[in-house]
Amino acid sequence: MLAVFTFVIEVLAVVVAGTVGGIVTARLVRGSRQRKRARLAAGPRRALLAFVADNGEEGSHDLVAIPADAWRAAEPHALALLQKLRGEAHLGLVSVFLRRGVARTAMGHLRSRSRVRRARAAQVLGDLELRQAVPALCELLTDRHAEVRVVAVRALGRIGDPAAAWRIIASLDRADPIPSLLASHTLVQLGADAEVTVSAALDHPQARVRAVCLDALGLLGATASVHRIARVLREDSHLDVRVAAAAALGKLGTRTALDPLTLALHPSRPTPLRVAAARALGDLGAPSAVPTLAGLLTDEAFAVAHEAAHALRRLGRPGLEALHYAHVGSGVAAAHASEALAYAQVVDGQSSVRSGAAGGAVGWVPA
Repeated sequence: MLAVFTFVIEVLAVVVAGTVGGIVTARLVRGSRQRKRARLAAGPRRALLAFVADNGEEGSHDLVAIPADAWRAAEPHALALLQKLRGEAHLGLVSVFLRRGVARTAMGHLRSRSRVRRARAAQVLGDLELRQAVPALCELLTDRHAEVRVVAVRALGRIGDPAAAWRIIASLDRADPIPSLLASHTLVQLGADAEVTVSAALDHPQARVRAVCLDALGLLGATASVHRIARVLREDSHLDVRVAAAAALGKLGTRTALDPLTLALHPSRPTPLRVAAARALGDLGAPSAVPTLAGLLTDEAFAVAHEAAHALRRLGRPGLEALHYAHVGSGVAAAHASEALAYAQVVDGQSSVRSGAAGGAVGWVPA
């Protein structure tokens, strides 16, 4: 028995020693590779920094002539620079990448079996802002791996081609869609030329798609879509979509949004919608909404009265005057007014009506 026990101990010692030796060897090899990579990248990194410092006007030929192994070592640094640069320096570095064939290689990797390689290729093409890659990146919006789809959407947003709008919207209508906030942010990055497509998607059968498009239209400042958004606010069958429509109208800041939002405050409407409409009136910046909001300070729904008070606070001098008038009274209205005025004093730095935004709210523009 003792001999067996001794044998087991010896075997375990050999296994432990082998494992420790393997770990040490792997770390030594990894460290050696990292040092070699750092040595190879040192020269190209200096050349890249000099190129950027010169705003991309000199040194592009030197960067193209860098040996392949040294460029591979420096490429992560070059890509990091590419993400941060704008203007001439960005265009100059993009030209270097194109001349080195990086874009061509990335386009080929979009069809790789490796999801990591597909995602990296999509990110590179997005950083290069290569419009020719838009159709291929749109194909990745149906990739079976969510992380690849997310990288593809971000790349399309970086490129900013409005032609991708409908494919991004369509990618929301699937069992495992891209995140809503990412989709709306990307649609905004596509610019005003995408407004027609995004507005048309307000008739999409999926409520989630309509809500994302409403958020994007509000962030785009799509004033030409006010009437379509107002129709969604009145008629849509999903409460969440109507709430999103109210928020979008508030962001647009046009006079034509005032009546639809006021109608959404009717006591017969659902409380979440009335809350959103009150908040949107404050965002809208219309001094003419003050009487309506002041009347809501006594509303039976606490959330509606609360949002009305803070909407008045955001309307500047006219709203602050209404809050001060309610504050000197008693009851629920005075309580909500007091809270909003205290918030204005502490957070907004408005100690009185005189220190409020003189001349009314900021952001009000004609339709």
